[in-house]
Amino acid sequence: MQETIRARVESDLKEKFELAAKDRGQSSSHLLREFMADFVRKHEETKKRDAETMLALESIEAGRFIEGDEVFDWLDSWGTDNVKEAPKCE
Repeated sequence: MQETIRARVESDLKEKFELAAKDRGQSSSHLLREFMADFVRKHEETKKRDAETMLALESIEAGRFIEGDEVFDWLDSWGTDNVKEAPKCE
């Protein structure tokens, strides 16, 4: 289901936006839908990253983390004959 959304903008911005949409061979409505969908997608990604960051910080505060040297040693072993097991969080 589609609904209408309204926004008040300055006349010159509206005219420039409509011309830009026309230059792209799109209607201003189509372009606005694309922009809104992209904005919502980015917003949701940001919220997800923020939540993941908070979980990571809580893990660190609780003492659950892997030392950087262990990770680098593991990464350095990639592509060699002696690939190490991934370090585990204790």
